[in-house]
Amino acid sequence: MANSAVAAVLARSSRNQLIADVCSGESLVRHSGTLILTIFVFGGLYGAVLGFWRSPLLGLYVSVKFPLLLCVTALLTSLFNWMAASMLGLSLRYSQVALMNLFALAIAAVILGSVAPVVWFMTMSAPPPTPSARTAHNILYLLHTGLVAAAGLGGTAFLLKLLTISSGDARRSRKIYAVWVLTFALTGGEVGWLLRPFVGSVYHPVVFVRSDSFRRNVYEFIAADIVPHLISSLTED
Repeated sequence: MANSAVAAVLARSSRNQLIADVCSGESLVRHSGTLILTIFVFGGLYGAVLGFWRSPLLGLYVSVKFPLLLCVTALLTSLFNWMAASMLGLSLRYSQVALMNLFALAIAAVILGSVAPVVWFMTMSAPPPTPSARTAHNILYLLHTGLVAAAGLGGTAFLLKLLTISSGDARRSRKIYAVWVLTFALTGGEVGWLLRPFVGSVYHPVVFVRSDSFRRNVYEFIAADIVPHLISSLTED
């Protein structure tokens, strides 16, 4: 089953058939199952590496939470993206938009899964997770944030192709694509914040979800905590 999911995303003929079916609105339920399985296989692999620095238990938690993050993001953005496309002149069924979102994040999961071995070696080279390793935590946090963002852009790049095929208008497709990418970034960041920890704080115990999930937001955390601490560390050195 997992092999068929991998083949559906990686094999060119299968991918082209998937693209054709999405644009025509055919076999959407069958394809959604394949894409969700792909997200859980590759996203789970990356999630395990993502959380393992803090502890093997967190690695296990994140191997479940990270695919959930991608699937929930796809679900939450689907309605807004469907309305945005309609307002910008592209009539699509909601199910088509939902599958396009899953398609983009499945590709992002494959990208992340493919770099997981390299990230594993980098993670294992970091200092152990003790209260004195705050700088290591912050560097890993920014590293993973950057990798996930880059993989997300790689995945959403396929959306532009899907939108162009569906609309036949490259200019309109670029406008819709820009709105969709912004929606993915804002929604994914906040969903990730609610589902934290992923890297795992050196000051808090390992839990599946933090009790203070609804306090602050990810952008405030990076701007007010991560970046100032790294700048301070570099200045002191």
